[in-house]
Amino acid sequence: MPAPRRIELVLRIDGEALRVSAPQPPSRARLDELLPAMQAIDNAAIDHAVRKNEANTGAYVTCAKGCSACCRAQPVPVTPPEAHALLLLVEAMPAPRRREIEARFADRVARLRDAGLADAFLHRDPDLSLDGARTLARDYFALGLACPFLEDDACSIHPQRPFVCRQYLVTSDPALCANPFENPVDVVPMPLQAAIAMLSAASAVMSTPQHTVPLTLALEHARLHRAALRQRVDAEPVFRHWLQALSSG
Repeated sequence: MPAPRRIELVLRIDGEALRVSAPQPPSRARLDELLPAMQAIDNAAIDHAVRKNEANTGAYVTCAKGCSACCRAQPVPVTPPEAHALLLLVEAMPAPRRREIEARFADRVARLRDAGLADAFLHRDPDLSLDGARTLARDYFALGLACPFLEDDACSIHPQRPFVCRQYLVTSDPALCANPFENPVDVVPMPLQAAIAMLSAASAVMSTPQHTVPLTLALEHARLHRAALRQRVDAEPVFRHWLQALSSG
């Protein structure tokens, strides 16, 4: 069986050339099928950002396995293709495990509906102000909804975690993460914004503006938009759009 094809790229960040080897997506692909290649590029950019921050400030990442404050209440934003990837991941799980994870998601959705927040996130008002978005985030945070994939204070899908989870790396005291609204935390500055670039690419493919949803609503959102998310497109121009959006974001 031939080895999977790979693409070799050179990322230029802060005057440094970073060589990246990434899995090559199918020539005709769903947007979620581009994620493995995008994640490889994002990982290289993140590693660079961490090294640069350590060299410039002497501050080291304080996140570690068992430190799960950001997974316990924050409205972690995921893009529609990432939401679709998570839905497919759950649907491919053995039946008992799938039922367990789906039950956790259903609990979070029900609690958000009871709080009157689900539709505000699923059907985001395109004219929502920054203050309005902050209020929504605070209201969400107050519910204390743990990520459905969190187990024993660790991510059970770590290799498949979304862009934002990869990039949110704290260098301040982890205790501050329990309430970042009241206790601002220090994070590693990221040179590339992979999720924003994915929103740009997805918006172009779907011919309508796309928005993120909290991870707890990922399955719900992906089911609502399954037909659109299942469409296959020519991968190369979409991937190039994402790369261009990365460099211009």
